[in-house]
Amino acid sequence: MKPKVFISHWMPEVGVNMIKEYCDVDYYDGTVPLSKEELIKRTRDKDALVCFVPDYIDRDVVESCPNLKVISSFGKGYDNIDVVACTEHNILVSINKHALTDSTADLAIGLLLSMSRNILLGDKYVREGKFTGWHAKNFLGKDFHHSKLGIIGLGKIGKAIAQRAKGFNVDISYFDMERAESFEVEYGVRYESLNELLEKNDFIILAVNLIPETYHLIGKEELETINPNSILINISRGSVVDEVAVTECLKAGKLLAYASDVFEFEDPTNEKKPAYINEVLLSMDERTVFTPHIGTGTIQAREQLAISSASQLLEALKGNRPNGAINDVIIKPFS
Repeated sequence: MKPKVFISHWMPEVGVNMIKEYCDVDYYDGTVPLSKEELIKRTRDKDALVCFVPDYIDRDVVESCPNLKVISSFGKGYDNIDVVACTEHNILVSINKHALTDSTADLAIGLLLSMSRNILLGDKYVREGKFTGWHAKNFLGKDFHHSKLGIIGLGKIGKAIAQRAKGFNVDISYFDMERAESFEVEYGVRYESLNELLEKNDFIILAVNLIPETYHLIGKEELETINPNSILINISRGSVVDEVAVTECLKAGKLLAYASDVFEFEDPTNEKKPAYINEVLLSMDERTVFTPHIGTGTIQAREQLAISSASQLLEALKGNRPNGAINDVIIKPFS
């Protein structure tokens, strides 16, 4: 008998077909997230689940699906999965540690340049027929080259951002819970405390996982110390930033600009999450740039994620430990 698998969201066909070759697949190919009740209903009798960013796999879901042995997450973050509950119920959880690094790093630089060089405002200006020719004061921006860049979180994505930024001849510092001394030497970056990084840099990019310790890592207190001429960019998780505090900081002129691909309302573990993005923050189109969580939003990256997610799932069902496993669970080969 083939293992039963539920895929809870649309994914590129290449990954679906890989799983179908070895498994009995129930595939929801929509993009509107399933309700918790529907997710449980379709996963309850399954051996494995491929879940996605909008799915909140909490203890209730885990305990309602007694046959579940493997969860393969279509992404790198796992703040939407109760890993403790999964471990207690002998469910192996795997993520994609490498499939989205480069695309997300590309977007971080894209957001930075879009904000610093007023690209979206300039585009709007031209499309509205207001541009009548060059003049010296049109949409003056802020140079990235030869500036100071601070990266908060020097994991794989943070390192990829630093590698790209080196091409702009910028001075790079970073803050992380762990030093990356070999990377410091190889790329000429230096470690700073969080406060030092916030105070000194022209551009600050957030590239950390959302865990209890990073919830509102950038809040009112931290924003009191930030360089008022800096641009803050968030490509990690929305709740790493206190959006209300950022809004107030922008209004008070204590932060030059904010760009983000992620938002607090998206994060299921944020008990105080808003219904949507702060309306005042949205209205500040001259000092903000926002994208709809498209860090891995390229054809190539999505296909890589599909292949990686399918491979992780199949390895686990064969009794092997996939390279993206994040908990200490060993399951028997499916038979």
